Amino acid sequence: MILRASVRNLFSFKDETEISFVAGKSTTHCEHVSRAEKRDDISVLKAGIIYGANASGKSNIIKAISVLQKIALGSVPKRNIEPFKLTTPQNNTSKIEIEFKADKHFYAYGVEFTFKGIVEEWLYEINSRTDKEIFSRQVGPDSNLFSFGSIDGNDETQQLIRFISQSTPTTDSFLSEYVKRNGKGLSAINNAYRWMKEDLKILFPESRYEGISIRAEKDKNFALATKSLLEYFNTGIVDIRRIKVNKEDLELPKEIVNDLLSEAESNKTIVVASPSDSSTYFFETNENGITNIFKQSAIHKMQNGNEVPFEMSEESDGSIRLLDFIPMLIDLKLNSSVYLIDEIDRSMHPMLSQKLLEYYFSCLDKERDTQLICTTHESNLLNLDLIRADEVWFVEKGQDGASHLTSLAEYKPREDVRKGYLQGRYGAIPFFAPISNLKW
Repeated sequence: MILRASVRNLFSFKDETEISFVAGKSTTHCEHVSRAEKRDDISVLKAGIIYGANASGKSNIIKAISVLQKIALGSVPKRNIEPFKLTTPQNNTSKIEIEFKADKHFYAYGVEFTFKGIVEEWLYEINSRTDKEIFSRQVGPDSNLFSFGSIDGNDETQQLIRFISQSTPTTDSFLSEYVKRNGKGLSAINNAYRWMKEDLKILFPESRYEGISIRAEKDKNFALATKSLLEYFNTGIVDIRRIKVNKEDLELPKEIVNDLLSEAESNKTIVVASPSDSSTYFFETNENGITNIFKQSAIHKMQNGNEVPFEMSEESDGSIRLLDFIPMLIDLKLNSSVYLIDEIDRSMHPMLSQKLLEYYFSCLDKERDTQLICTTHESNLLNLDLIRADEVWFVEKGQDGASHLTSLAEYKPREDVRKGYLQGRYGAIPFFAPISNLKW
């Protein structure tokens, strides 16, 4: 679970800017909070909703966390690095840090970096009162200086850690190098890396879950849950299945099809998404080397009960988007996962966004540390009967072009929050020049 995230000099963030999902003192919707179990533990919100006008920077919060995840799991993604540009002189060093809960431990992991690589990197185990260093790193032109906290192991273990640290490239994180080289003595690194890789999941508007039908074939419980959710959201789709197709009927370039068939291996399945429509194909090769091709289809029912397969391209954008969310909802109900969704309301009816959150909240369990954080324009979600005030954040740009964040809890709202938001009481809405100012 994410406790806090702070960003500096990246995308639309100039000065260090923080967003927090640490629970406030409110007693409403207590089930939305993962409560502190020990004296020094921290209570964390299980949801977060981020509002802002177009180009306010709300998506940049999720983009920044995605950059940090990429760095933690490997190296600095040069193509994703965009320092704040509206200042002189421009600062080339950016910073991201998140505090998070993993396996009942709390950590702070952060990096300072440029296009060329990492400048500083650190991991601390934290609680409400103290910080305990796991490692910290400072990279200079000719140096790669490390400091370590307590190492669990003998001299050989310490020598291994020194070797890994000294040979970690400037462009790569020590977090990933330690795991890749089977480091020992710093179990907190394994916990943090596993959380970054397995528990933290980020969905952008273009993200697609391609294999929902094949997973349903292999997992009966997943198939049952999928059908149940399709019925709950009432899109007209009753199931998602794979339908066998001929090679000649594929909406894929012939060269790609021929390459896929030539590379086919026994007892393996290749999943291919068509760029021209929303189709997903499965090239499945059996033990005899015969490749069958299947196409993912949406199943509808006629009034007489007969089933009719529809092309995915025949479904609405909202239905396609919803299919990307169904595996997420199943995961959140069964596992301790953290999902960040950029533009949860994209292509969806306002009621669908609300029902999605209602379903998530209905599945909350105090035994699971799940979290759902999203950006949205959908004002109907601003309902204190549905959410807590400390779960809501507003993003807007100042005169310097930099994004700033404000929590709804700071306003101590006792009114119709949606109405107040649309009236501009909390900022984070678009403002327009008078039409009379137009010169053409």
